[in-house]
Amino acid sequence: MKRFILMGIMTGISMLASAAELSRVASDTIALGGAIAEGDVDKLRQLATPGTTMLRINSHGGDPQAAMLLGRYLRQRQWSLFIDTVCAGSCALYVFPAAQRKSIPCTAVLALQDTAFLRAQEGPQHMRRSLSEVGVPADELDRETAALAAQRAQVAALEAAFAAELGIAPAFYRDFRQVAAQADSVRQRFPDQDAAIYWWPAAGRLQRCYGITGVQEGPRAARLAPDGYLYVPALSALVMGDQALQDCP
Repeated sequence: MKRFILMGIMTGISMLASAAELSRVASDTIALGGAIAEGDVDKLRQLATPGTTMLRINSHGGDPQAAMLLGRYLRQRQWSLFIDTVCAGSCALYVFPAAQRKSIPCTAVLALQDTAFLRAQEGPQHMRRSLSEVGVPADELDRETAALAAQRAQVAALEAAFAAELGIAPAFYRDFRQVAAQADSVRQRFPDQDAAIYWWPAAGRLQRCYGITGVQEGPRAARLAPDGYLYVPALSALVMGDQALQDCP
C-alpha cells in the first residue's frame, strides 16, 4: 500500500482511479476512457487495424510513463486525437501533443497541470509534508522522501527525453508555474471549494511557443470568463487560459 501512496504523490493522480477502458467505436476509431495505466498501449495494439486512424479520448490523466508510451504509439502510427470531453493531466501532457492531428471541439477541454519537471523541483520539506499528510510514519520520512525525490527526478528525465524526441519545446512543461501563480486571485472567488488549477493553452500558443502543431480548436472565448478561466465540475478545477502569459521568445 505504501508503494501505491508514494506513486500517487509522485504522479499527482488519484490511486482510486480505475484503468482506462478501450473499445472500437468505428472502423477507423478507437475510444479510450478513464485513467491511463500500464498496459494500455498493448490493449490498443490488439484493437488496432490497418484502417485505424483516430483515438477518441476522455481522460482525467493517469500514469505519466504509460501516457508517454501511448503518445509515442500515436506518433508512430500518425493517428489523430479527438477529445470527447476532457483530456487532463498526463493525457494533456503526453498523449495530446504526440498525435499527428488534435481536435478540441467546443464541448471539450484540454487541461494541463503540474509536470514531472515541476514536481521534481519541489524541495524535500514539501515532499516530507506531502508524505506525512498521507500517513507515512515519522521514522520512515527520511527514507521515503529520498525515494520520492529519486523517482520524481527519474520521471522528469523521461519527460525531457520525450519532449526532445517529439520536438516539443521544454517551456511546455515549465510554463504551468506561471499560470498557477496567476490563478490565486481567481481561486479566492471560490472560498468554499478546494479547486485545483489547470491550464488550457490556446492552439496558437501551442504552435508558436512549443512546436505543437495540427491543433483544431472550437471557439472557446465564450466559455471562458472575462478574466480567462473556466470552472470544470468534472475536474473540480479552475482551468486557466494563457492570455496573461508573456509571449514566447
